[in-house]
Amino acid sequence: MSNELAAARAAGRRQVSPALKGLGQWLRIPSISGDPAHRSDVMAAAEWIAARLARITDNVRIVGSATNPVVLARVRGRHVAGTTVIYGHLDVKPPGPGWSSPPFEPVRRGLRLFARGASDDKGQLMAHVAAVEAWGSVGGPPGDVVLVVDAAEEVGSPGLAATLTGSAGLTGGEISAIVVSDTKMVSAGQPSLTVSQRGMLGLDVRVSTRRPAVHAGRYGGVVADPTLVLASGLLSAARAVTRVRAGGDRAHSARAGAALSVTSCSSGTVPGSIPPAAKATLDVRLPAGVDPAAFLPVITAALRGTSDPRVDVEVACAAISMGLSMRHPADTRAAIDRACRLAFGKRAVEVPSGGSIPAVAMLAHAVGRAPILLGLGPPDDGAHGPDEHIDLADWAKSLDAAVCLLQLLPTRLDVSRGRHSIDLGTRLIHRGPSGPRLQGAVP
Repeated sequence: MSNELAAARAAGRRQVSPALKGLGQWLRIPSISGDPAHRSDVMAAAEWIAARLARITDNVRIVGSATNPVVLARVRGRHVAGTTVIYGHLDVKPPGPGWSSPPFEPVRRGLRLFARGASDDKGQLMAHVAAVEAWGSVGGPPGDVVLVVDAAEEVGSPGLAATLTGSAGLTGGEISAIVVSDTKMVSAGQPSLTVSQRGMLGLDVRVSTRRPAVHAGRYGGVVADPTLVLASGLLSAARAVTRVRAGGDRAHSARAGAALSVTSCSSGTVPGSIPPAAKATLDVRLPAGVDPAAFLPVITAALRGTSDPRVDVEVACAAISMGLSMRHPADTRAAIDRACRLAFGKRAVEVPSGGSIPAVAMLAHAVGRAPILLGLGPPDDGAHGPDEHIDLADWAKSLDAAVCLLQLLPTRLDVSRGRHSIDLGTRLIHRGPSGPRLQGAVP
């Protein structure tokens, strides 16, 4: 280990306490991107991290996008060619019920810090920010570092691709690596390297009878029951998704295969009456090799295929993103392993992901290389649920790993070696309020 890296790691250890103090401030901001009532909070969270980054570089911008801002910062390195891009997001999901403490009041219990966003993704991103700060305190990182902080990841990152394309002055140059920490460890103290993520369809289904609620005793069996029609469509859609899995999904984990989840479902509210409508929200996950745009008409037909002629079945696509599989060249994988061994005492384990992060595909498309998805969240982190948290001992090790990566990652490109293997499928499609919108073809 070089003297330079040893000094940066020592600075990283000194940075743990002030970084966690700052993280606590950031977690108190309820930056819920999916709720218009919290738009000012999202901007406040963007301004907070921009001010934090301004302490180590004067090249910081808050860039407007389709819905929420993107914070971009460039930290100049000392002597190494190539730029490392670090991506993370500041927006969070609504807290929901079941919390044992207020979700936006960080609480420490033992070695766990509880708050919405503690793991997904403010806490994981803050480890990388603190690593850059540690390098800054010993003269600056070896090479340039660009930080991309998304304020709309939880709603599909609309506008991010355009922001990346239109910010060449900040993100331009020879980008040698992209690091994303927005996934989980496989077990306590065991970091993971995600090598695939699933594609995703978010669907809203509504069955309407074009009539008011009616008496179940007088009209039962006479009029169409929209709830039963919806249930039949859901079962048909589930069978269509199952056939995708049976039709050649080679993923080595069920989490990487096709799956349909009904995340909300509602119909009548008055006992004894047949409701006029029923609706459901579906989350469909597809293997990396399946184009969600091509599967959309298949599942739409399944949802509509068993419908009663007395009802209308509407299927709206609220979100769609491409899955991808990634392979890293040997020198990149060796750098990841070395950083994890130094910090955790063990190499990162390769895992497929059941999640879908549209921003990862956008970054891969924009830069032309596979992002490094280094999972630093606890395996039971509670992301998107109650009592989300980070493990403070592992978080300190994550900061150390991030410090090491900034020196160990390869810094020069060699296109003749076929460095990265990325399977993005045929297109990237972004969330839109009126249905899917093609963003552009992937070469």
